[in-house]
Amino acid sequence: MVSPPLSLSTASVPRETGEVLNEPDIYREWPPSPAWRAVACCWEQRVGSERVQRVVLDGHADVLIYDSGAIDVVGLHDRVTLPLLPARTRIRGIRLRPAAVATAFRMPASALRNETVSADAVLGAQTARLLQDPARLDAWLREVEPDERVERAVRLLESRPVAATADALGITERHLRRLLLEHTGLAPKTLQRVQRFQRFVRAADSGSALARPRPTPATPTSPTCPETCST
Repeated sequence: MVSPPLSLSTASVPRETGEVLNEPDIYREWPPSPAWRAVACCWEQRVGSERVQRVVLDGHADVLIYDSGAIDVVGLHDRVTLPLLPARTRIRGIRLRPAAVATAFRMPASALRNETVSADAVLGAQTARLLQDPARLDAWLREVEPDERVERAVRLLESRPVAATADALGITERHLRRLLLEHTGLAPKTLQRVQRFQRFVRAADSGSALARPRPTPATPTSPTCPETCST
């Protein structure tokens, strides 16, 4: 029996118990190592039978690690996708903060918008293979630092208009747009739309009257971001 190529949990980070979707379909997530500043959370999904997965907007990028050893990179999305998951699929994921996308993959994040791409094509085959080693994966993630100005912009856009966010950062709206497209892949107003959607779904999950009528629930490959999966 071949052991899984990667282990995302650490001794210092407890694993969440997870949610049973339809036996043996399971989704769970847990906090990352504190040393992984670029990571919002880690997660795992197991699929018993073939299914079409509805992936909604969550404002994050992901590294998807399959039991086969293949690794995919998923950029931020501004539209819903419907990937087909074969039976007995097992995915382990690393959810990256939006401000870390460009630095993690060393390319404009806009090139990954709405895309799922082999890590070989993004990082190079040699680097992608190295990430199958947990120690190399840990070293890579420790080196990825979110862009501080983009982090601040993302936080400000949660509660301020685009113009006020640009003013607070001391830049023009055009500069803010270029900055976010390069580092997150989404323009400011598009990112705000994704943030509003996530707030709505979180409110729905908590039973808030503000969220009724409730939309179609977020699916396991693109869950909402609770406290363990923060921006």
